[in-house]
Amino acid sequence: MMEIELKARVRDKAAVAARVAAFARFLRNFDKSDEYWHGPDWRFVRGTKGFRLRKDGEKALVTFKQRRNDGGIEINKETEFEVSDAAGFEALVQRIGCEPFYNKRKTGTAYEYDGCTVELVAIEGLGDFIEIERLIEKDEPAEIALAQGSIRAILSMSGVPEGEIEGRSYSELILAKKNDTAG
Repeated sequence: MMEIELKARVRDKAAVAARVAAFARFLRNFDKSDEYWHGPDWRFVRGTKGFRLRKDGEKALVTFKQRRNDGGIEINKETEFEVSDAAGFEALVQRIGCEPFYNKRKTGTAYEYDGCTVELVAIEGLGDFIEIERLIEKDEPAEIALAQGSIRAILSMSGVPEGEIEGRSYSELILAKKNDTAG
């Protein structure tokens, strides 16, 4: 599965929320707790070997991605699966040498529009963002271009300027902030 995704900073959350609610279908409110894991030999290798364990209500999902970026829009080959026992999974990956690297908490509201998921999110320690995502079956340039066009159109409809697109991953933003406060 390919995930085509854009995230952008939101300066006026109430205004953006009102615009999105006017054109998109409400799905749900959420509170996601993400724990990022690494192994001893790949702790600082960006975006290649780490994985995320997300707890979202009663669900626990493991995700890992192969990332690339095209003008601020991520094009990710994403693998995601549910685990029935998060504690058991954590014990397993610790046993093979993995350890948690950092955590992220994401709260917000999810919507759907034109085959895309639109989320207005607050990332603890980073601020407010809009995320717009479309899943496609194959890594085909024509499909990717169509998804990118839809995503940019939704960003425009939301009232968020393209200049607010954040090309860095949340991981990069969180680690940069940690390094700034440590130094």
